[in-house]
Amino acid sequence: MSTTTREELLRLTPEVYLADGYLAPDGTLRRTLTGEAASAAATQLLAAELSPQELGLTVEAIRELLAVHGEPTPAERLQATLEEVVALVARIIQQPNNPGLWGWISACAAPVGTAEELEAFLAHLTAVNRLYTLLVVAQPPEADA
Repeated sequence: MSTTTREELLRLTPEVYLADGYLAPDGTLRRTLTGEAASAAATQLLAAELSPQELGLTVEAIRELLAVHGEPTPAERLQATLEEVVALVARIIQQPNNPGLWGWISACAAPVGTAEELEAFLAHLTAVNRLYTLLVVAQPPEADA
């Protein structure tokens, strides 16, 4: 069993782990996207000092708003949803969105072209959200200054 270091996880960006797309040759979600790639994304979001609440709100808003967008292609539907979610989440949290989160989501959205890839995108976001919550809770408390 190999151990992946924090530095390796920080280098495993969506551009790297999505180079082969979301789907395995049989059309199913590539397993690494809910495993090592999700760990890498969570590590990168932790380094970006993302609040778990912002990630959770964002993932849920994407899921809900995708259902109301009717653009002709999955890629256009996702793009329209993301544009709406950026503004919505900023209003909810009453501050600018975390740039690390939006850089990551944008990179993850780029290869989405089909309905199956859109579902895989959502599965990846959900896996990262769950793992990120655990990662944040597991962090040792900061020492008082």
